[in-house]
Amino acid sequence: MISWPDSPTNTSPLTIAGPSVTSTPNQAPAPESIAPQSQNQQLSHTSSEVQDNNATEAAGTRSRKRRRRESEASPRTAGSNTASKPHSRKRQRGTQTDARELEQEDPSMRLEHNHEHRSQPATNGSSQNGSSPHTNGSAKNGGGGAEMETNGYHSTNGQSVVARQDTSPFYGHDREEVTRILLQSLSDLGYGQAAKQLSDESGYELEIPSVAAFRSAVQRGEWEEAEVLLFGQEELDGGVMLGNGHHASSPSWRKSRLSFGSQNGFSRHGLPLAEGADTTMLKFLLRQQKYLELLENRDLNTALNVLRNELTPLKRDIGRLHALSSLIMCQSAEDLRSQADWDGAQGESRNHLLSEISTSISPSVMIPEHRLATLFSEVQQQQILDCRYHSTTVEPSLYTDHECSPDDFPLQTFCELRNHSDEVWFLEFSHDGSMLATAGKDGLVCVYDTLRWKVRHEFREHERTASNAGDRGVCCVAFSPDDQYLISCSQNNELVVVNVRDGRRVATADHFDYPVTTAAWLPDSETFVVGTQGSRRPLGLYSLRNNNGTSSSGVVRNNEIYSWRDPPWDPSASGGGNSNSFRITDCAVSRDGTRMVATTLDNKILMYDLGSKFKIAEWQMEDKLTSINFSRDGSEMLLNMNEGRVLALSAQTGEVLMRYEGCQQRDFVIRSCFGGAGEGFVVSGSEDSRVYIWRRQTGMQVATLEAHAPGTVNAVAWHPTNPAIFASAGDDRRVRIWSSAAALRPQHYSSSYSAGPGASSTSLGVYQR
Repeated sequence: MISWPDSPTNTSPLTIAGPSVTSTPNQAPAPESIAPQSQNQQLSHTSSEVQDNNATEAAGTRSRKRRRRESEASPRTAGSNTASKPHSRKRQRGTQTDARELEQEDPSMRLEHNHEHRSQPATNGSSQNGSSPHTNGSAKNGGGGAEMETNGYHSTNGQSVVARQDTSPFYGHDREEVTRILLQSLSDLGYGQAAKQLSDESGYELEIPSVAAFRSAVQRGEWEEAEVLLFGQEELDGGVMLGNGHHASSPSWRKSRLSFGSQNGFSRHGLPLAEGADTTMLKFLLRQQKYLELLENRDLNTALNVLRNELTPLKRDIGRLHALSSLIMCQSAEDLRSQADWDGAQGESRNHLLSEISTSISPSVMIPEHRLATLFSEVQQQQILDCRYHSTTVEPSLYTDHECSPDDFPLQTFCELRNHSDEVWFLEFSHDGSMLATAGKDGLVCVYDTLRWKVRHEFREHERTASNAGDRGVCCVAFSPDDQYLISCSQNNELVVVNVRDGRRVATADHFDYPVTTAAWLPDSETFVVGTQGSRRPLGLYSLRNNNGTSSSGVVRNNEIYSWRDPPWDPSASGGGNSNSFRITDCAVSRDGTRMVATTLDNKILMYDLGSKFKIAEWQMEDKLTSINFSRDGSEMLLNMNEGRVLALSAQTGEVLMRYEGCQQRDFVIRSCFGGAGEGFVVSGSEDSRVYIWRRQTGMQVATLEAHAPGTVNAVAWHPTNPAIFASAGDDRRVRIWSSAAALRPQHYSSSYSAGPGASSTSLGVYQR
């Protein structure tokens, strides 16, 4: 067990478009205020109309003069009645023509919209479940309250047939929601005809024409049209320039654009947005895409106009605006796409834009992209979280409920490695999982072959300079990303780098005045960060190359290329002229090499940007910190702290995301790590001789394993490629390899296992004495 000294005293500082109706030439659309009638009422009404028409024809000539006189007496009323029918028919024909033109222009529209819609006022909300059958307008008759209701008119052999809509629940779920999600999924799968047939049979449509027109406008790059369809004419009447030389309220622009969406009630109000939607950000996203496409086409003057007159006035995401403005300097379209990390108008950028915007549009009119696939993924993820012993990276089947067997989880001791003569303080697997390095109080570093668990190398580099046996303990070992080199950090104030392929020493540093406690490699496998408890060189960047940038065939010595000491060391200051700096207990580098994090003796977490070398964050914790790690994706940090606290922190904000309870830590250095399938687990040592395992996402304790009695479990490491193996090291001088019960069965053993010198072969595998 290791214990760090106490900290020094000085520290560093809608109702939307209505039902589809196929009207006969002599039939005017019903007024918007009239509710849908039942089938019997409609038939009765039709019969009355036939009788009235016959009576009217019989009256014929007798009533012409009287009607003419009444018309002259009441010109306003008569004009209204006589003009309404032909005007309505003309508007409906225009709607059909517009829909056909949209389908021809944009074959990617989800479903054909061959039915007409009554115009109703739009609202900017949705029902509690996000898609009320009474408000979303996707039903071809506008919905209703009865279990079976009319759902529009379909023509069969010249006869108008009234279809019926089933509104009963589907196994407890809203039938309309289920149907529309199925329509979207069939379209996503490429089964367009099946989607059309389902729409015809059910009476529901995936998207009303205004939504389809908005989707088409984005996919065709018609950005002004897309804004009007999304936000409505009223939203744009305020005077924002649209970048095409026309003002949003100019008559010529309105004349060319108002036809889109006008039949669905959105020409003034736009599409209904989800609750809390940020309209400014939506405008920013649309205009950003427009700007990038203009740059891609090398239309720099227009792009500059969009940047100045459309993006900048939004006053949103200033940092992003600065980045966008710098793109004007790109010399080519290829350079632009590379600098902006954007695949261009012909790539997937427009589809990605649609997906992002769709999350802000009310699901009552525009279902979020790939909704069924998203629901499937959420179900699978929840089943993974509910699975106590989840031990595979394979996605669960959708056919059955998922549950892993405890026999497939590493709960059994597979073998013990006994090469150390004193406490084992640290261990780490190589990145490819083929080697395991262990180190401890005896100054010995062992590298094992994980196929047969035999010693590949024994390094005693730190015994050369140790003044006494108590100073040679090795606190930390770390494999380079390419698994060629291994760093070892010692209590005798030095570090050594060896080549694990041939056992040769390649670098060393011994200019420290305190123990070297930690080291972490950068992705290039040539530079690494070193942390110590000394004040002069607490945290530095070292390289395996000489200062002239060329490789050296000899041993590189004390090659520090940067120091993060705060304040910097002043060589000219005599005696105690230099102020104290922080002192490091542990450090880690993110997998992508962009950030480095370190813990200090005065209970701080320091975050640095490795590109600029600047400190970007600092968090003060409440107790002693002994270890810290990044998750594989760099989004989280795992921290061990005194009083038995193991915490998952956000790598962006430092916020505590999860607490893992149960282990004991008061006096000694205890280490933990992420691991298991998909890094879904957290494992930690403990001062009570046990290993503790939790689910990473939920904090649920999975297992408590008796491991290294009677002393402390100092360190743990999970195999990087085999989630069914992890290792632990303790004060009992042993390293335990844990595996699953399934792996311990005879059929899993290879008869080719043979014990080397000083090794014993048992039913649990091969272990070293």
